[in-house]
Amino acid sequence: MSGGSSIRRRLLASFMLLAAGLGLTMGMVGLLAHDRLGAHLVDWYARPIMNALIEAEERSRRAEDRGRHNNLVYGADLAALMDLQFRVGKQIPAAWRGLEPGLHFFERMEDFVLLEQHKGVRYALSGHTGLLVTIKGQLARVLGLCAVLGLGVAALLAFLLSRRLTGQLTALTRTVSRCPVPRAGGDYPGLPPLPQVELRDEVGVLARAIASREAALRRFVQRESFFTGDVSHELRTPLTVMQGGLEVLELQLESLPGAERCTPTVERLQRTVRDMAATVGVLLLLARRPENIEPEPVDLALLVRECAQGQDCFALDLPATQEVQAQAALARIVVKNLLDNARLYSENGRVAVRLDADALQVRNAGRIPEDLDIFARGVRVRARGDATPGGSGLGLSLVRRACEQLGWSVTYRHSGENETLFEVRFAPDDHGEQL
Repeated sequence: MSGGSSIRRRLLASFMLLAAGLGLTMGMVGLLAHDRLGAHLVDWYARPIMNALIEAEERSRRAEDRGRHNNLVYGADLAALMDLQFRVGKQIPAAWRGLEPGLHFFERMEDFVLLEQHKGVRYALSGHTGLLVTIKGQLARVLGLCAVLGLGVAALLAFLLSRRLTGQLTALTRTVSRCPVPRAGGDYPGLPPLPQVELRDEVGVLARAIASREAALRRFVQRESFFTGDVSHELRTPLTVMQGGLEVLELQLESLPGAERCTPTVERLQRTVRDMAATVGVLLLLARRPENIEPEPVDLALLVRECAQGQDCFALDLPATQEVQAQAALARIVVKNLLDNARLYSENGRVAVRLDADALQVRNAGRIPEDLDIFARGVRVRARGDATPGGSGLGLSLVRRACEQLGWSVTYRHSGENETLFEVRFAPDDHGEQL
């Protein structure tokens, strides 16, 4: 899984960075320790020699002053025997004269000079560090090799530990993200059992929380399914009885005196019962799973004309026929509710409808407030000319749910200074914001 491998990559990167940081630190400390130790060794080696050479130089000078010129050994002669250079007073190069007494290194510690002031005379002992430079090069190579080996060991440990630390979490992620396959009849089997629920660490807590939430959701879906079945059984039967009774009542009224006064009431009751039956059917249809909806060719152009009912407020731009694969009742919900909503809330009483092979567009005058979720269930705004909010607040919510069932997308945008454009695309639009 990408989540598990991502955690493993982060662990690997952390171990590698840690190893690189430790290697760099150890290298810097090692080289600094070498320089300090080398300076200490050179000083420890050079100072006794400097003192001996100064003493030899002074003895030779005193013997020379007494007129003894035979077998005189000067400090420079002794220094040459040790492959060193010993200078006194003006013999010291001008570049060294401004230096403080003590040990100084040049050329990356390859050369050194020890300056001393004794009885008003300045002395300088210089030479090559020799073996220290070689040791430093060897030390640098050893430290580099240790750094490379450290990175390799860190990568191996990161691989092994990441598998051990993230194995259960990766398995849990794979189990949770595995898409359940619907059984016959549209019943989802849900997630397979989570073996991590027995763990006593953070992964176990997460697994138990997921299992508990899944169980609660499945119980909720089951209750909703039972409720839908109860609604189907309890409402359809009395609505059918009422519809049949109204038809019988209408026939009997024709033979009674004064029937014309009751006819409008009976017709209104019939329309109400039909609307209630249609609403129950729509809600039951929306409660079905999308995989159980059987698409069929639907002529949307004809459907738009039927929903417009020849009203003058609609300006139709439709082809002669436009078939799409859909479920007829759901497609009618989308078209009818969009047209009714646009007609109800149009500020100039005009609605423009355009249909092509890709989308249905419904445009009306007026702007929707920016902070209003117009597709939310129960949202109502004031209709044109009304002081109170109109509608039931279900029309556009049903449009969105129907589009979800059909695999369509519904969006809206402000297309002008004071215009709102609703657009239903028959294939999901990757470039628009689905609402």
